Amino acid sequence: MNFKAILTITFISVVIFVKAQDRIITLQNDTINCKISKVNSSNIFFTIITGNVLTKGKIERERVLSYYSGNTDVENDLGFSIPEPSRLRLGLSGGFNYLTASSSKAETALIQQGIKESDAESYYKNLKPGISGGADLHYMVTKMYGIGMIYKFYQNNSKIESFFDPNDGLNLMFGQVSEKIYVNYSGVSFYSEQFLRANPRLKLSSYYSMGMAFYRNEAVVVNAPLLLTGKAFATNLDLGLEYFVFPRISAGINVSYFLSSLKKITLNDGNSTTVRELEKENYENISRLDLSVGIRIYR
Repeated sequence: MNFKAILTITFISVVIFVKAQDRIITLQNDTINCKISKVNSSNIFFTIITGNVLTKGKIERERVLSYYSGNTDVENDLGFSIPEPSRLRLGLSGGFNYLTASSSKAETALIQQGIKESDAESYYKNLKPGISGGADLHYMVTKMYGIGMIYKFYQNNSKIESFFDPNDGLNLMFGQVSEKIYVNYSGVSFYSEQFLRANPRLKLSSYYSMGMAFYRNEAVVVNAPLLLTGKAFATNLDLGLEYFVFPRISAGINVSYFLSSLKKITLNDGNSTTVRELEKENYENISRLDLSVGIRIYR
């Protein structure tokens, strides 16, 4: 190949490169005029021409504010593409909860009825952990913020069989004490989300909600059934991390704190119903921590 042919090929290559020039804008608002050859979740690979010298380089995604490539042949190793901003987000989840209220007064009450201290401690230790489930639906008002509705369900239970002292100086009674606690919560939610710059498959999400909690406790006190019900204002703060398995479907893990206390309880023993206004120091605290996993669907 003679010198004239080499010069012609070089000129054509330079023209093509300039015409198809791409841009990378860094977090410091510096612009790199280049030709992008490959993009993955960690780096952007590019080529810069200086005179007749081609220089290859790369830059970490976390240092990039944005980039543009007119080259349709760019190799993309992301494995999926981030979807256009979605308007609707549906979340379904399930997991475990833990009652955060102190049980010391309740344990003392059981001990005063003749139950061994170790049994009373074991009873409330078993009552604190439980299962939970929920769903949420949000409408995105902007790219990062939305409003919606949330529903959560909690269940805790415990049971003990032991001797009880009726404090008559003569008798001991053998019987059962048990509780099955159900809490249903629904409320209005304010939602926010943000993709992680270092990995576009990961998204941080959070929402704060407020609404009503409905409490139901199916109890047995020394073989006598008793139903306790009530309702109260409640709030819930939720933080989550999602991993996008597909562009519009993700799997996530969430940690939340549910806060509520009952000021009034309705008791039904099967024969009569009594409503009790509770003193402030005796409010029934039904607050709990919640750890859950689930799926999120975007449209």
